[in-house]
Amino acid sequence: MYITSDGLNWRGLLKGFPKATNLMQPLFEAFTNSLEAIDMRKEQGDDFSPYIRLDFYFNQTIENENDGLTRLSITDNGIGFDDDNFARLKVFKDDTKGYDNRGSGRIQLIHSFTTVTYESVFKQNDVYKFRKFVLSKADSFLQHNSIIRLDEEGNANNGAEIKTILSLADLRTRTDMKFFNDLTIQDIKEFLLDHYILYFCVNRNNLPQIIINYYHGSNRIATRDIRTADVPEVSHEDEIINVPMSKMSSDMKRIEVSDDNIEVKIKSYKLSQRQLKKNSVKVTCKGEVVDSVKVKLDCLPTDMQIDSSFFLFLLSSEYFDNRIGDSRDTLEILNKTEFKKRAKQYGMIQPQIVLDDLQEKLSNKAVEMYAEINEQKEIHAAQLNILKQTYMLSDEALDEADVNDSIEEILKKAYTYDAKLIAVRDAEYHSLLEELNMLDTCSSTYREDLQGLVAKMTAAIPIQDKESLARYVTHRRLVLDLMTKILDRETNSQNIEGYRNIDEKRLHYLLFTQHSDNVGNSDLWMLNEDYLYFKGVSDQPLNQIEIDGWKLFRDDVTDEEERYLSSLGENRRIKRPDILLFPSERKCIIVELKTPEVNLALHLDQIKKYAYLLRNFTSEMFTIDTFYGYLIGEALEPRDIRAADGDFKYDPKFNFMYLPSKRVVYENDSTGGQDGSLYMEVISYSEILKRAERRNEAFTLKLFPQKVEEEEQAVIEESKTKTEEVENALFK
Repeated sequence: MYITSDGLNWRGLLKGFPKATNLMQPLFEAFTNSLEAIDMRKEQGDDFSPYIRLDFYFNQTIENENDGLTRLSITDNGIGFDDDNFARLKVFKDDTKGYDNRGSGRIQLIHSFTTVTYESVFKQNDVYKFRKFVLSKADSFLQHNSIIRLDEEGNANNGAEIKTILSLADLRTRTDMKFFNDLTIQDIKEFLLDHYILYFCVNRNNLPQIIINYYHGSNRIATRDIRTADVPEVSHEDEIINVPMSKMSSDMKRIEVSDDNIEVKIKSYKLSQRQLKKNSVKVTCKGEVVDSVKVKLDCLPTDMQIDSSFFLFLLSSEYFDNRIGDSRDTLEILNKTEFKKRAKQYGMIQPQIVLDDLQEKLSNKAVEMYAEINEQKEIHAAQLNILKQTYMLSDEALDEADVNDSIEEILKKAYTYDAKLIAVRDAEYHSLLEELNMLDTCSSTYREDLQGLVAKMTAAIPIQDKESLARYVTHRRLVLDLMTKILDRETNSQNIEGYRNIDEKRLHYLLFTQHSDNVGNSDLWMLNEDYLYFKGVSDQPLNQIEIDGWKLFRDDVTDEEERYLSSLGENRRIKRPDILLFPSERKCIIVELKTPEVNLALHLDQIKKYAYLLRNFTSEMFTIDTFYGYLIGEALEPRDIRAADGDFKYDPKFNFMYLPSKRVVYENDSTGGQDGSLYMEVISYSEILKRAERRNEAFTLKLFPQKVEEEEQAVIEESKTKTEEVENALFK
């Protein structure tokens, strides 16, 4: 009998609840349900010895290796699916079970497995009962607008063992199949210990018996258990930190601290390197670790041992429990930058804690709790002070320095800060120059007014920043000069007889080193100053690109998608866009560079195809539907461009072609409602160079108006020599 829910369309609802990114999530859902069932049976006063047994059944190869998971069975002797619990199961997103439960875990089970079968023996009013039912999102279920089918229920033998057997059969995706096939039984044990570390620590002396079995066919080949000795003992009494809620100011320009605080509980452990591989902070929701939030200790390097031990901090809070997502493995805590960006993007944002404050409060408390951690913090502070004095760095430039950073990484962050500060000061200098409009040379106070303006500009440049500004201007001038020489084919490497033309590669390296992901170390400012602060990659295969440790391209594809990706003898997974940048959520910038002699009209479709692949094959972490494309070369003929695509328009003032909007089809939505959009420009290297030179010249004139004229010739002569040095370093 199929069980339906009035007013619900299951086929539509399932599309709104994504499959969890953590492939272990269905196992965690089942294990959590078993723990809760055992707790519920204890609460009603039953005297029993609780247990949970996990049985993994595999096919086997002739070498006795795993050859595909056929079934996963989880058995527990908890309360079972009595009438109350079964009634809750039938209600979508029922939360009356307690335990901060939203009732959406069943969806993760049917997202991963074709059939989910429960067989439960329980007591109802002192009568032993039996119930068997199946969960699935197969068409045979959805045709009845249901995901639950009740197969059997009735009385069981008196004295029968109260228990529930959950059987998960037939994994749905190749990715899941490979993942579970490659897991060892020890992997399973360690995953459970890591994910439920808070529950195990709290209940260390009162754990249920937990057994894991591996089978080849019906033959058990391995077994493990989780016992008290596997669970660490608390090293320090529990502590509480109060993290302030943040909100945006009424003018949306700054983050303010609200009057409300969130209470976060800390459990801490000092463990041997056998028990823990690195210093860690784990955020927990409803007793389970959530890996989507990465919290750092500002006072202790990740890989530093103290007394041959590492530290583990477990954070829990009702605030975390109330904000966990429906995929059951995602919790979002924004840092200040993301918080401000999200607020400006949507015009508002709800008050919430930010990651920076959570890390600061935790690190301060860790220093209070452990004297040995405080000692390491003082050592790190002393090292920063040496760097500050040696390299004339400001305190602000070192704010982002992390205890895990090497000296090189600290200096990179400091110089990146300087670059951002310079961009801000550009605007300040411009504002000061606007005061020139107010000066009247016929005024009796003209000379005094002029000197006052000069004093303001001089005061705006701290001593340590003047060196940074000089390096900044010199670097940019050299890059501009080198690009001019490459376009004019005047560099030594371009005039070696017998060598093929690799000018596209030279220009690519000039802008952004190929195979790199260090955008901040590029010269993409020539295209747009903002590009230096985006995440991105240069010349990497789509299926190998990672952003913040997450793969951009998904591995889980349908048979039709697999056919397309390899059709016509191509492997579209390994297409390599020249430059990809990711300015914010759901947006992507695609830059394609061409040899100066190549007619750009012949390559208009390249960016469109990349946008199509990114719209249809990125993972759920990186849904992208807004694209900005830039096709750059030298052979730009506007009429050729319009002949190839009549939607392009020519801007004679700024000398480039642009495509206002192009639909990027999303194949999984035939209505077109989820299609993406592409804005695209076709522009020449010469035009980009001209614009960059104007910006740089204006900037230099603003900074050094008295010296530019007299030093110009000396700088040009010096740049010729340095250009050759830079060129040799780049293309040797």
